[in-house]
Amino acid sequence: MTSPQEMVTVVIPTRNRPDMVARAVESALAQTYAPLEVVVVIDGPDPATEERLRAFGDPRLTVIPLERNRGAAGARNLGVERAQGAWIAFLDDDDEWMPGKIALQMAARPPGVRYPIMSCRCKVVTARGDFEWPRRLCTPRDRIGDYLFVRHGLFKGETFAPTTTLLAPKALLLRQPIPKSAFDDWEWLIACGRIESCALVTVPEVLAVHYTESDRITLSTCHNIDMALNWAESMRPMLSPRAYASLLLQATGGEQAARTPAVRKRILKSALRDGAPTPMALTTFLMHSLMPVGLRRRLRQAIFSAPGTA
Repeated sequence: MTSPQEMVTVVIPTRNRPDMVARAVESALAQTYAPLEVVVVIDGPDPATEERLRAFGDPRLTVIPLERNRGAAGARNLGVERAQGAWIAFLDDDDEWMPGKIALQMAARPPGVRYPIMSCRCKVVTARGDFEWPRRLCTPRDRIGDYLFVRHGLFKGETFAPTTTLLAPKALLLRQPIPKSAFDDWEWLIACGRIESCALVTVPEVLAVHYTESDRITLSTCHNIDMALNWAESMRPMLSPRAYASLLLQATGGEQAARTPAVRKRILKSALRDGAPTPMALTTFLMHSLMPVGLRRRLRQAIFSAPGTA
């Protein structure tokens, strides 16, 4: 019999997207893993979402409406504090899960790792086609920062661990809360990578659907290149020189705004001065600098697109 300590709390922050969050909640409540509750934090006044969620009538669902906006990180951290489960699974309100997601992640927790952060492969839905990411799995042997940023190939999607895939011990999230940051998912994982006996582990099955056509901000969709670079440079003390250089050259360097000579010079100078670029990182940066964005995307789609995958 499953012990109470193995209960999982699903935390979903949301605001002003009643239909989307209803889809996410349905996929969470449909999990085959039985000891489970779902906590939806409505991040500010939103009567339409409150009404939509009341219709579920499921005792496993708790809705916490906030009087003022706290941001996604604040909403997630509040959900963690209110959670009854010893394990927390995050789900973005515009994404959804396959029914076996939690069960497979809980079963795959590696022995001997005090703070395992479990991720999984996703069906990533974009306007240009569907993809299965990540192509390379993370294991307890990998340093989290190096896994996230040091690519072995030229194209995006080799490594991937969005918030909507993550399941982690509540004890870890109380020790290391989600930071208030433009890139809070990466920043939290980077910080966790410095904690002893903490590891990121990717389950090989495709267990989530991640929709990219929303208003979420990532390094690849952030058009404020100064903000992106300032954040990347602030992460340098927490990353290995190799990971730091790769973050600049392969992640930030792929942004359209990074194609101006002044920005390219700033990226390359910081990567060479403060990091340890790999040949692949430098090659990727060169490709970003010379190849039109549209051509690069079409080439990636032709190589890696997986239309119709479930």
